[in-house]
Amino acid sequence: MRSFRLRLFGGVALLWLLSPTVRAQPNPADKAQFQRRLRAIRFDHRYWDAPADSLQRVLAGQRVDSQRLHTLQHLLDTSPRNANDTRQYAALLTEALALANRLHYPERVPLRQLAYYNKFSNAKSPDQRVLLDTLRAALQYYDALGPVPHPLLLNYLSTSYRALQQPEAWRVFFQRQLAYYQQHGPVQNVAMCYRALGAYHNAQGDYNQGISHQLRAAELFRTYSHYWYYNEVGLIGGTYAEWGNGARALPYLQQAVRWPGTNPVNWAYVNRSIAGVYQRQGRYPEALRYAAVALRPRTPRDTVAAADQALGLVQQSAVLLSLNRAAAVPPLLQRAQRLADSLHLPLHSAGGTCELHATWARYYAATGDDPRAEAAWQAAYRQAQQEHRQSMRLAYLQALARFYERGGQPARATPYALAALSLTDTLATAQAATRVAQYELTQADRAQSTRIAGLRQQQTQAAAQAQRQGRVLWSVSAGVGLLLVLAGVLYAAFRRSERLTRLVTAQKHDLQTQRDQLDASLTTLRATQAQLIHSEKMASLGELTAGIAHEIQNPLNFVNNFAEVSAELVGEVREERAKGAAADAALETELLDDLEQNMGKIAQHGQRAAGIVRGMLEHSRASSGERAPTDLNALADEYLRLAYQGLRAKDKSFNAALQTDFAAGLPRVEAVAGELGRVLLNLFSNAFYAVQKRQQASDAGYAPTVSVSTRRRGNHVEIRVTDNGTGMPAEIQTKIFQPFFTTKPTGEGTGLGLSLSHDIIAQGHGGRLTVESQLGEGSTITVALPLNGAIPELAT
Repeated sequence: MRSFRLRLFGGVALLWLLSPTVRAQPNPADKAQFQRRLRAIRFDHRYWDAPADSLQRVLAGQRVDSQRLHTLQHLLDTSPRNANDTRQYAALLTEALALANRLHYPERVPLRQLAYYNKFSNAKSPDQRVLLDTLRAALQYYDALGPVPHPLLLNYLSTSYRALQQPEAWRVFFQRQLAYYQQHGPVQNVAMCYRALGAYHNAQGDYNQGISHQLRAAELFRTYSHYWYYNEVGLIGGTYAEWGNGARALPYLQQAVRWPGTNPVNWAYVNRSIAGVYQRQGRYPEALRYAAVALRPRTPRDTVAAADQALGLVQQSAVLLSLNRAAAVPPLLQRAQRLADSLHLPLHSAGGTCELHATWARYYAATGDDPRAEAAWQAAYRQAQQEHRQSMRLAYLQALARFYERGGQPARATPYALAALSLTDTLATAQAATRVAQYELTQADRAQSTRIAGLRQQQTQAAAQAQRQGRVLWSVSAGVGLLLVLAGVLYAAFRRSERLTRLVTAQKHDLQTQRDQLDASLTTLRATQAQLIHSEKMASLGELTAGIAHEIQNPLNFVNNFAEVSAELVGEVREERAKGAAADAALETELLDDLEQNMGKIAQHGQRAAGIVRGMLEHSRASSGERAPTDLNALADEYLRLAYQGLRAKDKSFNAALQTDFAAGLPRVEAVAGELGRVLLNLFSNAFYAVQKRQQASDAGYAPTVSVSTRRRGNHVEIRVTDNGTGMPAEIQTKIFQPFFTTKPTGEGTGLGLSLSHDIIAQGHGGRLTVESQLGEGSTITVALPLNGAIPELAT
């Protein structure tokens, strides 16, 4: 009953907060007055890193309402460093709201909404949707006032989206806000949007994008706030640790833990992350020490939050299990279980990963209690699946496969192993093989390029200086030659020139050494790019395999169906013969005729399946890298069906009209069939993707259509792939063959498909790949291949 009243009151309060009078936009006079006050504040390190004690002393001596409101707002902006003191934050917010109402300042509206959020977010079961709408209303009002720094409000919004488990809405909202603040400012809001997007990508298991956004946020935080900078550095280290790159994680984590201004929550998180890294590295005594530090307050004034206690107890238990000290684990896990149940802790939260079920499973396995270990592993996997934590799903699938394999149950282990293998391939396409964020690699590449340019400039300056010195020496030699003995002057000039030559030679040697080092680093970066290209090729192979499987499934279904009917006919024949003299010979003959027809159908569809397999084997033998005469009509028809069946295997509801117009008597082309098939598979897959997207956004009258045609044009042959999908604007058409350029959402494309296809056609076959497209009407991609060698107009 109390929960119902609380929700009813919250709903009424939200209706009042979101009413037209409350959500009204500020008038021009209010905006002008607010912006004048805003210009008097310098939002630099002195503002964001101001000690709370100093601000409290200033507040105690202020009597003017406007000055007190300014100091209160300053204290609210720096409140994350005192995350444990929620009552003090509520008192500050209440007084600030009262002063803003008394002064009729426009910020009274968002302050009222923040007060509502602060009150009901601490309720036992808060309505996260109501809290999210309240925060968005406050943000909208602040943005209408002008470029107002409000990082804490944006941080609350990110937390609310995480609690609602609406990842797509989370991403869309902060991408839109990021674009707005990049155009209008201020930089504090831009940094917080990058932080939120980093949290979103990490929650989806895309650590590459997550850490890249966190690094961008840290670069901006560093310009105005030590607190936010070191907080983000700690998160970067924790994310690298979760990704599995402990060597990369430790420098960030150690940098964060050494900063004296770390708040209690971040202090616990950083120490837990260090303990996890050391545990994975086998440095168990150090891991146990840091796990214990995470459970203690940093200073006597701090307290360890209940959530951090639960996470710390789980981490400490995991280290003890690694040390084979299972007897010490149950009390710790029982305390952690009580805390987690009372707080409803998810698997992954802002405080880190709470692998409570998995740690119980390891404990039960260590003590030989296999039934309870199995139940705990299954619970851990279900939790990861419910929260869409792909990386944790993979870890638990692998753990379950190992558990059943060690238990002598290979049949139960196989589905988990296959699911883990499939998920590994899916995650591999979105992650860097080196487990280093792409943004960090890009920054390193830029820094190296800058160093190379600087070294080259130094080399040019040194050469110019040597030339100037040489001219000076000759001038001096000529002047002194009039006064001194010519031999002495020439000897002195020679010695000077020799020293300069040695200096320039040494400088050249140093520059050459540095250039070699930079070349080695660039080679490493190119190797990483080659790994990404290999991942794209493997993704293409997966699409081809799905299409082949679907093609073979159809004749197999027919074989199974006719086999079942034939079995029934055999039963009927036996029944008829069992009647003896009363048997109906005509019926028996009819049944045998039907049985014979069924056998013929089984043979026919069996030959069809064998033909598909035989064709793919011939295709495999032909993919040796050597050119051979290739039937383009048959190749295009085969990969059109494979691409369509591959997409149908993923989405049974998708259907499209397939149209073919193959030129009769088309000459065979010297080509590598496997490489050309990969190009066609990519073009058809893109065409089906385009019509599918338009079908999802169009009315019921839209008919998805993909067509392919072949023609001979003089001394070359053309393959045209046409769709009536979404089409592309002109600015996109100029970029689609660039490496890593893609218009698909994260996780659906790497931007390498068309780039590799262009290289195969242009460089591998002396042909040309072109695109024609109209936005909203469809696209046509033309593959032109020469009949005899490279044709001049195609090879350009």
